[in-house]
Amino acid sequence: MLDKVASSIVTDFPWQASVGDPETKEQHAYASGILIQRLRTFFNDDSHTELINWGAGPTNRSVDISKIKVGQDTGTFGVFVTVVPEDLDLYRALLPINFTMPERPLLSLVNLDYNQPNPITRYREGMVMLSATGADGTPTWYVHSMPVESWLMLMMGHDWGFRKSLFDMTISREATTVKERSGELYMSLELTKESWTDDAIVPDGRTGGINNMSVVYPRNPEMVLRFASNGQTRVLEDEKSMVRITVGEHVDWAGLLPDDAVAPGFYQRFISGGGDASITKVS
Repeated sequence: MLDKVASSIVTDFPWQASVGDPETKEQHAYASGILIQRLRTFFNDDSHTELINWGAGPTNRSVDISKIKVGQDTGTFGVFVTVVPEDLDLYRALLPINFTMPERPLLSLVNLDYNQPNPITRYREGMVMLSATGADGTPTWYVHSMPVESWLMLMMGHDWGFRKSLFDMTISREATTVKERSGELYMSLELTKESWTDDAIVPDGRTGGINNMSVVYPRNPEMVLRFASNGQTRVLEDEKSMVRITVGEHVDWAGLLPDDAVAPGFYQRFISGGGDASITKVS
């Protein structure tokens, strides 16, 4: 049996207990690697069908995010718009066989700056989502593609089935632009000066459909992964406006939109918190 002195050599050492708020890119990469491995273990375990809070389990506590103090520049922000597609044959062709056509086909476009308090974890991301019905009959948003700027976000997304590609992105209150590294336009969302009063066709729940997204797991194409959250969203800024949508002619989903497409949308800045995030396997 070890004596107390020998044992204290190990137990009293200042071990690094958490990298939940990384201070460097190296710490962020390490924490991301742990998360990737945790999810791979879940994906490969047929007996485990749901993962809560990335493996940490339920929070078991309530959080009132309305009382969280936020600064003037705090919060994720971006432009959101959802439109009825023009070409339903193309829409069906863009949906993997794991999904069926929904009662109401919709195309949702989102470009976001995840403006987090920690600049190390800040990144930009776009979403091209198609409303769909999963194999279990649940309505969801199939993520067709996600523009990103960061190689780390690209690789983590690929590991989980998000079809991410590297782009150059600019995001402001007035407009968002996504360009390929060659300089060719992928898409832009621009707020016009024209307002709207009717309800826009936007996903239910958290802004942009982020509370119910689905992808096909690349290591097992028969498996769909549904990412969801029951957390709260606190809107800090919200500006309704008609949004002008421009898409490069070479983009595979461009045919879903008419020329000079304009649709009801909005700019929004918000924070999220509380509740639980989940990943569910759908076969």
